[in-house]
Amino acid sequence: MKIVTVIPFIKGVFKEDLTYFTSKDIQNGSIVSIQVRNKNILGLVINSEEVKNEKGNIKDLPFNLKKIIETKEQVIFRTEFLDSILEISKYFVAKKSDGASALIPSAFKEEYDQIAKFNNATLNYKNENKEIFKNLKNEKLLFQAPLVDRISYYKTLIRGSFAAKKSVFIVLPNKHEIEAFFEPLAKGIEKFVFSIHGELNTKKQIEKFREIITSPHPVLILGTAPYLSIPRFDLETIILEEENTNSYKMISRPHFDLRTFIEVFASKIGVKFILADTLLRFETIARKETENLNEVYPLSFHLNFDGEIEIPEYEINPLAEKAKFKTISDNSLKIIKELISTKQNAFIFSLRKGLATITICRDCNLSIICKKCSAPVVLYLSRGGTKRMFICNKCGTERSPETICENCGSWNLMPLGIGTDTVFEEIKRNLPKTPIFQLDKESAKTEKGAEKIANEFEKSEGAILIGTEMALSYLKKKVPLSIIASFDSLWSIPNFKMSEKVIQIITSILTKTEKKLIIQTKNEKDEVIKAIKNENLLSFVRNELNDRKNLGYPPFQRFIKIIHMGDKEDTLASKEYIQEIFNEYHPNIFSGFVSKLKNKYVTNTLLKLEVQKWSLPELLNNSSIDQNLFTKLSSLPSDFEIYIDPEDLL
Repeated sequence: MKIVTVIPFIKGVFKEDLTYFTSKDIQNGSIVSIQVRNKNILGLVINSEEVKNEKGNIKDLPFNLKKIIETKEQVIFRTEFLDSILEISKYFVAKKSDGASALIPSAFKEEYDQIAKFNNATLNYKNENKEIFKNLKNEKLLFQAPLVDRISYYKTLIRGSFAAKKSVFIVLPNKHEIEAFFEPLAKGIEKFVFSIHGELNTKKQIEKFREIITSPHPVLILGTAPYLSIPRFDLETIILEEENTNSYKMISRPHFDLRTFIEVFASKIGVKFILADTLLRFETIARKETENLNEVYPLSFHLNFDGEIEIPEYEINPLAEKAKFKTISDNSLKIIKELISTKQNAFIFSLRKGLATITICRDCNLSIICKKCSAPVVLYLSRGGTKRMFICNKCGTERSPETICENCGSWNLMPLGIGTDTVFEEIKRNLPKTPIFQLDKESAKTEKGAEKIANEFEKSEGAILIGTEMALSYLKKKVPLSIIASFDSLWSIPNFKMSEKVIQIITSILTKTEKKLIIQTKNEKDEVIKAIKNENLLSFVRNELNDRKNLGYPPFQRFIKIIHMGDKEDTLASKEYIQEIFNEYHPNIFSGFVSKLKNKYVTNTLLKLEVQKWSLPELLNNSSIDQNLFTKLSSLPSDFEIYIDPEDLL
């Protein structure tokens, strides 16, 4: 008789792994069928012990052991894939069951027996071949170049891989990006190119699985991260595309960054791993120096935009008593009208639905900027909610609400929202007969709704689309003209990486623009504006990374953020608890800027660590997970949420 420890492939409230018994000899790594809450589900065996070795522990159990229902004859997933789930779960301090639930496609769990019947040599993988992968050291490469250049390189790489009888997997964040890459890469090799993602129904996913693993010819797979679970053992290259997008971040638990998982898996199976985008994350660029990563080609920091970038000078009329604020300048309106008259389309970018607050002077119409870094400041309620204060989201500098305009000395300041609604109303007022479309989370509740709006806009002539960042994912064609309605409002993003985020937004808009981009700003001193004018981002990126190094920000330190939400009594108790349990790690405990959500108070805790003390060997040599800290984090009650490598500190 054996006692078996199993990780269930289901997201659940159980804190620990589950324990069962069986009379069969079950090996670690086996897939079994178990009963959880009166349902039969799959699970992964991580430990198996003889009953005689566990008698003492069995007597102490507060429940009766259940029997393993069935042991699957075949493990369809690569051992390295399952091991990667376990390691990434530890890195993000998540339940292993939540990790398995998130990273193994539901269709593959539901139809496991059907998939296991597929007759292919890849499913009869011998355990002794694991030693081959252990001895391999994967190559990591950076690839920063315009999309057209990346596509050209991939075509050559794919042909070379096919000639060497090797397969390629390009990981993309969502269905829309998969479709965009499929069209240019599949030409001429359609029979050997497969796209797969979670929006396909179960039947279609199973059919794709069968076609991929039974193809005797090497294949190109375009898919989202969970479909790396498909066992093609001739895989030679994994490409992480659109590396800069936050779409790889899981919003809900287990809060994985799928980019981290992909890299761990690629390292374990010893393949060539390429991180690619038009502009990589700055922390990824830093790895070129800190980890001596190689490049596919020398990293390109030029904007590579064939059209014109116009940053109009903001003129102040000293004779005017008060400057009237306009969301779209007279010059921009003139250009839009000329474009519309020739039946061409325009895209106007606004940061978000509703309000995106900046503060301007009513008398001279200039933005109020930070004295330290020249970024526009944003008006917030204080953390205690008792008073207002101006805060710079870039460097964190706070200013008194009694601030005056440094240009004209006026006290007459006005918080201003420049969201899609504001832009829509102004465009409609000035161009009442023009077809105007709006694409944001309010106007498009579903993906189909967003696709419909984008398609109708692109089919129209002389139309205008007003949208947030999400609109860029749905535009398939380039527009002749794009306008950033208010560059200054971009700085209202509460993110310590905000300079990088602003640059990323602009480069994304450029990829959807054919002839001209107009950036409306009242702050020409901004370093991003200077970099855009120079059409070269190298100096800007270097300065930004140097600032982060001096401030002890990622990638030079590891951030771990803990969030607690509760009533006043719970909040006070949680602060004392956190201070006591993490005292040796010098926790920084503070209330969120949005101090109350759903009638609960928000408390944030920030821990800063040396990167080597919280990493994985597959990610960084000579690194490990601080076991003491891991134990403390794992012991936190469920009303605490843990974020490793958070995007913001608020």
